Amino acid sequence: MSVHTPETSPLASSSAGHPEAGGNGESHTLPDGGQRPPVGRSPRTPQAGLRAAAVALCSPGGRAVLLALLAFGVAFAMRMLEYPAWQTPEYQLDGEYLLATHDAYHWTAGADGFEFGAGHPMSELVRYVALLTGSTSGGVGFWLPPVMGSLLAVAVFAWAAALGGMEAGLCAGVLASLAPGFLARTLLGYCDTDLVTLLFALMAALGPGLWLAPRLRTLPEMAVALYRRLRRGSKRAATASGTAADGAAGATAGTTDDASGVDDALAPHWMALLLCSGLLGWWSQEWHSMFPYLVRYYALLVPGLAVVFGRRGGRADLMVGGLLYALPMLGGWPGFAGAVLLAVGLRGPWPFLRALAERRVVHAALWLVVLWLVADAEVFQTMLNSAQSYIKRAGDAVSQADGDVLVYPSVAQSIIEVQDLSVAEVLAYFHPWMPAALAGLAGFGIALVARPAALFHLPLAVLAFLSIKLGGRMVMFGAPVMALGICMPVHWLAGLVLRDNFYRTAGRLLVSAVLLVVLGAPYLEVIPAMTQGPILNRRHAAALKFLRTNTPEEAMIWNWWDWGYSTHHFAHRSTIADGASHGGPSLFVPAAVYASDNPRFARQLIKYAASKGNIPGNVFEGMNNHDADDLMRKLAARKEPLVAAQGRQYLVVSFDMLRLGFWITTYGRWNFLAKEGRGYQIASISKPLQFSMENGVVLVQNMDPVYAESIDVLDDTGLQRQMYFRFNGRHFIFNRTTGDKLVIDDDMYNTLMVQLLLSSPEDPRFTPYFRLVFDNVHTRVYEVL
Repeated sequence: MSVHTPETSPLASSSAGHPEAGGNGESHTLPDGGQRPPVGRSPRTPQAGLRAAAVALCSPGGRAVLLALLAFGVAFAMRMLEYPAWQTPEYQLDGEYLLATHDAYHWTAGADGFEFGAGHPMSELVRYVALLTGSTSGGVGFWLPPVMGSLLAVAVFAWAAALGGMEAGLCAGVLASLAPGFLARTLLGYCDTDLVTLLFALMAALGPGLWLAPRLRTLPEMAVALYRRLRRGSKRAATASGTAADGAAGATAGTTDDASGVDDALAPHWMALLLCSGLLGWWSQEWHSMFPYLVRYYALLVPGLAVVFGRRGGRADLMVGGLLYALPMLGGWPGFAGAVLLAVGLRGPWPFLRALAERRVVHAALWLVVLWLVADAEVFQTMLNSAQSYIKRAGDAVSQADGDVLVYPSVAQSIIEVQDLSVAEVLAYFHPWMPAALAGLAGFGIALVARPAALFHLPLAVLAFLSIKLGGRMVMFGAPVMALGICMPVHWLAGLVLRDNFYRTAGRLLVSAVLLVVLGAPYLEVIPAMTQGPILNRRHAAALKFLRTNTPEEAMIWNWWDWGYSTHHFAHRSTIADGASHGGPSLFVPAAVYASDNPRFARQLIKYAASKGNIPGNVFEGMNNHDADDLMRKLAARKEPLVAAQGRQYLVVSFDMLRLGFWITTYGRWNFLAKEGRGYQIASISKPLQFSMENGVVLVQNMDPVYAESIDVLDDTGLQRQMYFRFNGRHFIFNRTTGDKLVIDDDMYNTLMVQLLLSSPEDPRFTPYFRLVFDNVHTRVYEVL
């Protein structure tokens, strides 16, 4: 274990010998015979304060703070380009903006203390920000994404500084924050864990990155050192004079291969940083299921970098520092306590503890503990299961005790974020310009050669390209890789051209600013075009808000799976399914209700589920495919008595569901024996059209006239319906408020989700089983009788 003596600050040593730098308060005689005020008690003038501020900003630390704030400000300002699109009453309810993603409502409901999101770090973040700002959870859910999304610019800036490119960090930070793959998941109202997933992935490794970067040899340095050693070895076989000359060469070579040129790797401030970084990595595992795998990579990367790239004489200290980082990250508070004990032993005044802490056998034992913590079979099994849930497209199979299986429809096929991407699509999510994205990847390869600490970002690059098989959500992890890959090589090239220290700094900053202007230009059009508005229509939200004050607290709400979380937020009522309940039965049971054309069967299935604790998985517990099919037939049989169940259930139908009609019917018409489902036909018309309610003729632009079997027109004033004596299976539904124009087939038209929305609630088909309690044309709520 090497021991380093802290060096005297160059600033302190230079000022100590200056005739006007006395620190004891004595006076000094001026040339004109006057007295200079004592230095320690000199008055502070505004000019002096400005000069001090200027000096502070010109220092590396001050410049870093200023550039970090600038990167944040530019990223935030660019993100606000979508804000004008939200300035419409359609995107607000009771003066509060609606949110842009389903999961956001899960965390806002959790922040209010409702459902299983309560207590999760994401919900707690929303709750504390709401308390601090005096806002509501919904208000925080709307504004938090651009703020935290812009913080990514600061994190990437810090990484650029760690890799030796502070000025490049201005451009890299902003480009990473605005990368389409990340931006699309952090727009206004996108309050989800994506706000912290990528940010924490960078921050958890930033501490060891800052610590390791100046202590590692680069591949070129290693090549030069190897060449010199080989050359020196050949000279030793030559003359004595050649050997003497080689000594000088060896001294030169040592300057690129030993650890004498950097500060103490185990200085107290570095040890504190590593300990805190380890705790951050451990805490990050509470946020997302990805981090248990990522922190294991980080824990093993530090010793790997130390062994392969560590400078001569410094590897032992790097290995100890790696323990201070890995133990708390993998072991939590017990690991933190052990790492603190190791740090105190190395720096404390107790000889016995120091002798123990410096023993190599202790370090080896602790690394064995780290390896044991890394090799957690349960973690890797969870990772495998998670990957399979994204990869597979077949039904979900549940094994039974007798060895048979019950196969349900799988939700994966309908989730946009798990759809596979092509390589070209992946690159488009890095930057709108393909050449810029390719340059970023090539530049990242250069960064790996020039700065081995960039290997901390390698798993992020891998995750980004895994989106080819694991779905589009992963592509956002390529944002910092692309941004650093573009900016860092340009920064290093500018440093080669600009030799003078002052002009080198100013020139690099100018290059970074120009690069930002050029590569940021397409976002002036991209960002406004990306905004999608709220995920939930405000009329649907109003219906859910009605439930909060007009239903018992123990009521069970039947809404389609997509809107389970928003039901939690607005209604504060439990739902039959939500975003987390995407297993087979949770998907099939509500879909079977909405896709059915038999109101009695729908009522029976709802009450049967209520008798099973309102848990879809209990409905088919212990059954195989034949048993499940028999149960569905039994519930549909009119000779069977009505199922009795305690509690009250409410069924929500909305126009929003019709857009998802194909998927809902695909799941709801699932055939357990054939193990497949067939979705009903529904199409959205994008072209302008005209129609006549009198004769049922629909004229679509550049198409022949179409004769409708029925036309339904919705707006805020009511519903117009007209049936025609035709049987061609062409049913048109026009929503004048939202602008939607749909055409559906007979099967879809006769489903409960359509008929309960469009038919009279007094229709005798429904009155024995459902009673209307809320209606605003767009959304209806029925109590299940």
